[in-house]
Amino acid sequence: MSRSFGKDTSSIRQEIKLYEQMIADGSHDVNPLYPPLTRLIELLSGSIQHNDSAAIDIKRLKTQLEEMNRSLELATHIDPLTGLANRRDIMKKVEQEHSRAQRHQRTYSLILVDIDSFKRINESYGINCGDDVLFEISCVLRECVRSEDICSRWGGEEFLFLLPETGIDGAVSVARKINTSIEMTTFKVNRPGIKVTASLGVCEYKSGDSFIDSVKRVEQAMLLAKVNGRNRYEIAA
Repeated sequence: MSRSFGKDTSSIRQEIKLYEQMIADGSHDVNPLYPPLTRLIELLSGSIQHNDSAAIDIKRLKTQLEEMNRSLELATHIDPLTGLANRRDIMKKVEQEHSRAQRHQRTYSLILVDIDSFKRINESYGINCGDDVLFEISCVLRECVRSEDICSRWGGEEFLFLLPETGIDGAVSVARKINTSIEMTTFKVNRPGIKVTASLGVCEYKSGDSFIDSVKRVEQAMLLAKVNGRNRYEIAA
């Protein structure tokens, strides 16, 4: 639309120059065309200003629409509190990685992290403080994995990791790092600070399983870590 306006205003400007030249070439006193040509020039000049303004408005609206579309696209993939991938996005990526592992005889691992006794934090300090802790935990978790690994907020106080091309030994190493990093961090959202621990489940892709089976196995392993005392990891059967 702005291109069309550009062509229109260029044509109008040429017409104005032509009329101005006609007036300049004639006698203003005796040329009967002078008054209507003068009025026409004024009208055409106003038309140019209107078109230029409309073109600017349309360009601005187009930019705003593109920004809104980008925000909407991000909202379908990103958890708004932590900035991590959300449950929908990680499920899609696990399914894709599972298909790739099946096709190419590769492997991957999952780690599910659940913050121990998190309900107590919300009850003692308030939900806003709990949200601050979750955000700081997400920052700690990001530092525990490679750039090609995917960390997501699975829901509530749970976080799910997808580790492509990683066997169980590599996944266990990451799980230990996560356990230690969380336990050693003081989350300074309230004085004197809050200490938390986490229970983890770890599983490696198993040939013949569906990606849903992998998710169920890592959930069961995490629950076993809870039963066995918390602040630890368990490997899925």
